Amino acid sequence: MYRIHSWAAGIVLGLVLIVPSVSAQAPGKAPGIDVKNCDLEVTLLPDVHELEAVAAITFQALEQADYAAFELSDNLFVSKVLGEDGVELEFDRNRAGPETLTVYFPRGLEAGRAATIRIEYDGGFDSDRYSRIFSRDLGSAYIGMEGTALMYAAKWFPLNRFLADRATGTLSVTVPLGMTVIGPGKRLPVVTRGAGETFVWKSETPILPGSFIAGQYFLRTVPAGEFEIECFARESNLEAMERMAGEAGKILSWYAAAFGPAGAGKHFRLVEVDEVQAGQHGMYGTLLVTRRELAQSPPEPRELARRIAGQWWQETVGVRGVEDLWLADGMAYYSAARYLGSVGADAAFKEEIDRLAVLALKFEKQAAVRSGIELGYRSDRYESVVAGKGAWILHMLQGILGEEKFDRLVREYGRAGTAAGGGGREMFRKIAEEIHGGELGWFFSQWIDSVGIPTLEADYVLLKTIDGFRISGSLRQERDLFRMPVEVAVVTKDRETVQTVELSGTSTPFDIDVFTRPDRLVVDPRNKLLRDSGELKTAVQISLGDDLKRVQNFVEAIRAYEAALKLSPRRSLAHFRLAEVFYEQFSLQSAANSFRDALNGDLDPKWIEVWCYIYLGKIYDILGQRQRAMAEYTKALNTNDDTDGAQMEAARWLTTPFTRERTVMDAPEP
Repeated sequence: MYRIHSWAAGIVLGLVLIVPSVSAQAPGKAPGIDVKNCDLEVTLLPDVHELEAVAAITFQALEQADYAAFELSDNLFVSKVLGEDGVELEFDRNRAGPETLTVYFPRGLEAGRAATIRIEYDGGFDSDRYSRIFSRDLGSAYIGMEGTALMYAAKWFPLNRFLADRATGTLSVTVPLGMTVIGPGKRLPVVTRGAGETFVWKSETPILPGSFIAGQYFLRTVPAGEFEIECFARESNLEAMERMAGEAGKILSWYAAAFGPAGAGKHFRLVEVDEVQAGQHGMYGTLLVTRRELAQSPPEPRELARRIAGQWWQETVGVRGVEDLWLADGMAYYSAARYLGSVGADAAFKEEIDRLAVLALKFEKQAAVRSGIELGYRSDRYESVVAGKGAWILHMLQGILGEEKFDRLVREYGRAGTAAGGGGREMFRKIAEEIHGGELGWFFSQWIDSVGIPTLEADYVLLKTIDGFRISGSLRQERDLFRMPVEVAVVTKDRETVQTVELSGTSTPFDIDVFTRPDRLVVDPRNKLLRDSGELKTAVQISLGDDLKRVQNFVEAIRAYEAALKLSPRRSLAHFRLAEVFYEQFSLQSAANSFRDALNGDLDPKWIEVWCYIYLGKIYDILGQRQRAMAEYTKALNTNDDTDGAQMEAARWLTTPFTRERTVMDAPEP
């Protein structure tokens, strides 16, 4: 009965509030407010995927205000808003914009005045009962006994200035006995009442509030260098989480040395979550680890390094507006690349930078970096434009400044952004220009405010001179207003001569003198410029195909892989991925043909050879051609390649015929 009454109350209140005094106020731009404190009391009803909550919000009016607008998911229904004197205030939903709650003050608020309101609401994120307005992102909003995740991005509580306004406060969550709640800040004593327990998390530092994870967890505390890490995981995964904590300690120490201390200090938490939460970076002092990541041995550091970097650039420094999110997510991804380079040398850094270039180009043309939030926060498109391209913008800036000056920029920006309660492009640019000693507006404008990347070509002739040889040529690209310093290297038998060309407009001439006859000319030899190429376009199509295959959209995945093969017919990886899709669909002849095409291609990466033989062996076994299958398994063993346990896999099916008992693919990760 309560659920029906609460829902009805929200509808009735919404109708009552459509009166002349309210409707006469044009929505316009909402008056500015600054939330100072947010206390949340939440009761989870995981068996019906719902919650009941009260939010006590203290804020300061930044200008004369008759009303205040908050962002709140349409999955939630407000039943009552109370002022400081306990009197009910008028409110309505979505008048100021989608997913908004507008609260009206009968006597208005003077600029600088603080006020506290109490908002009572309920609702849920169940796909059946709330199908019309169901949350677009299960990773940020799900309530259930098997596990609950309510993250800031789900807007499950009233918030102001998305991802920018920070507040102190407490988070009090009541759950059924047996569930544990992990939130941001400091954990207070747990209170048990009847069949429920209340977990309280308090933050005295202004943070992005409200995120928490709840589930059935075991706890183990692990010392990791100078850090203490609490591990929350299923009992069967505690040892794997301990290993992950050891890896986290190394990453935390590297970041602390590079950027200074994180806001959360020396105490962090690792929490096991489902794969659907893989796109969430975590919350203040808390890092998320998926079960797939826990199953990897040894632990794969890339995703963990990105999420830990988020503790600095999103949770500690933050931004003042969504147009500068690239300075949080882009900096996190680039910081992770630099960490991977520190433990894996230049080759590991180059591999990660190449990976980020592919990520950046996947959806680069769909939005400028500063407006990437419009693509959907934490969506694949957002990750491409804001995190991927944002990381490459920082990489290119390091190429202009040099590593020493860039490191100084990062540290000074981190300190300034933290002190100001959030960083941003103008702050970052000002510090960069002071360190660089020159104007950089052109750089930020062309890379952040617009879409498109250059395609560079070099035309040149070789001339004999009195002192040796001269390479006289020009760099060409199609963007008339584009400018960028570009390195050009001339490689001879005994040395490499590098010259920086100040590229401007569609064609820029250059002359390079060398003593001995050149072997070749290389544009951008240090990989400092994000630019288009046939090889990169091929990699982007393969990556898009992988994404589509992962969600079992096989028809579109095939189209993406075929597009890659049109660009690069001998690309073994594209043939292999296409073969996997055919194999999954049980189109065995097409799969076999594509695996053979992969073997006749460039065989990059090397593991393709061994796994092609294994898959061909499985296909022959499925078709009852045992001798041919054994021949393929033997070829696999003869490669001596053990990528992802290939040797054991081949030996297993050489002994026992393979039978198709499952439909999920078991291919190695790229």
